[in-house]
Amino acid sequence: MRFTRKQATDLANSLDQGADDKTEAASSGDAHAANPANSTLSRKQAKASARILRGQARDMRADADAIRDGVNPTELGYTP
Repeated sequence: MRFTRKQATDLANSLDQGADDKTEAASSGDAHAANPANSTLSRKQAKASARILRGQARDMRADADAIRDGVNPTELGYTP
């Protein structure tokens, strides 16, 4: 099943919003990682989590851009 153009646009917008949320969460993790008052383990976990979130945000933005460029989301693994 293929997405309609409106469904694809809505998905791209949703992916961008999700990427924004993940980027914001990564910034929070960076702040936690930079705070020497937090335990070493906690800071390392926050740093790793922030790195993962930034990667997820990058991937979501790439999918959104591809969808806006005309790729049907089913080709990227999404289902309507």
